[in-house]
Amino acid sequence: MGDSTQSPLAMLVLVTPYTILYLVNQLFLNGILDKVHYVFFELIFVLAFRKLFGLPDLSERLFPAQVAVQSAETMRPVKTTLANGTAKLALVNGAPATTSKKKLKKSVTPKVSTLTTSTGLKKIKKKKEQPYARELVAMEKKFMDYIDNKDIWVKVFEETSPGLIEVYQFKDRPMCYKVIAVMDNTPAVTFDTLSEVSRRLEWDPLCEEARTLTEVSPGVKVQYVRTRAMWPTSSRDTVVLGTIKELDDGRYFNVTASIEHSLMPERTKEKIVRMDMAVAGQIIGPEPGQPNKCRLVQLMDADLKGWIPDKVIQLVSTKAVPEGIRNVNKMIPGLEHYQESKALETVLAARKEVEAKAARDSDNEAEEEEEEMHDLKTQREQSSGVLFHARKANEHGSRHFPSNGSDNAVEKKRSSTFRVFWESFKQNLGYGSSPTKANRVVVMAIVLAVLGPTIARLRRRRR
Repeated sequence: MGDSTQSPLAMLVLVTPYTILYLVNQLFLNGILDKVHYVFFELIFVLAFRKLFGLPDLSERLFPAQVAVQSAETMRPVKTTLANGTAKLALVNGAPATTSKKKLKKSVTPKVSTLTTSTGLKKIKKKKEQPYARELVAMEKKFMDYIDNKDIWVKVFEETSPGLIEVYQFKDRPMCYKVIAVMDNTPAVTFDTLSEVSRRLEWDPLCEEARTLTEVSPGVKVQYVRTRAMWPTSSRDTVVLGTIKELDDGRYFNVTASIEHSLMPERTKEKIVRMDMAVAGQIIGPEPGQPNKCRLVQLMDADLKGWIPDKVIQLVSTKAVPEGIRNVNKMIPGLEHYQESKALETVLAARKEVEAKAARDSDNEAEEEEEEMHDLKTQREQSSGVLFHARKANEHGSRHFPSNGSDNAVEKKRSSTFRVFWESFKQNLGYGSSPTKANRVVVMAIVLAVLGPTIARLRRRRR
């Protein structure tokens, strides 16, 4: 602030308190104030408008701050946090910002799969687990345990003409069956027919509804099957997870087991009982000496829930299951003979496509992460350089960051003596941006100095 502005304003401030207090004392207080009050009141105004007289701030002496805060004008150009982006870094060093917002956002929040070490960057990714992977492994193991153990089965039905059909029942579980049959077509054709759930209505006499709900991944599906009601029992249904594959010995393998799925809740209002299919499926391989035939081993272990009469169980094992095998043998001889499963070919092609896409995405992601890490490293180097230059600039004053515009604005605001007086008064009364504790004390002293004698005078008049 120039001296031409300070001198008249300082004189006005020195004269104003004495004049005001003299008028108040003579007109309202009947001259009860003495010279001590005048001196004290004058001192309060001098402290309140200390800036006009070049006096130090009492708040720095009485209430020293723990951290020195620099003015906003000096620190405004120096913004170097990575979260604000490279565009703000360019305000300091004058370099153009070349990093895109997308890359910047990724570099600020690096992925968990990337590990940063002192020697470099090493990317460690956790392999994505296939959906229902554990369930599939458990299903296959349980199926193979049933097939390999021959001591737990009892033969309940056998037929040799026109083809071999044998039905075995588990000793301790009445609704657990194993079927061995010779089928009249190649393993590939028979496997494709039996593994297609939508065709089950064509050959299974117990099936009322069968369809695929969703495909989890190539070769892994969630399916729904509902059986017919057999008096005196109600209809049963189940939601199963199924997968198809080729075993190491060349045989085809299809296995299913019950799961819970939101796409098909229990249909209790329709009086349909939800049964639990522990495991079911088929293994189909070539029949020795007969190239156009194959051997089927089918397994079903189900908990039908509720009471099931022995007559119904016997009817299923001796009538319904063999009839289903006969129906399949009536269907497949008229189908095209081929040696490789078309269903598995489709699954393998889909899996290769998924793996190729995943590999491309992984390569692209690796390149992006490498670029992001490079950009992050560059930003850190730029940030370090900017902070260094900012400190040097702050040490040498405002030489690097001139504030001519700010000075001009301040001069315009302070060109009027009355405006400066009013702004200073407002700031000290607490209307400023950051009133200090010392200024608040000064304001309270002014209030007490003015109102105190008046209150005392009023009390005397009442007496």
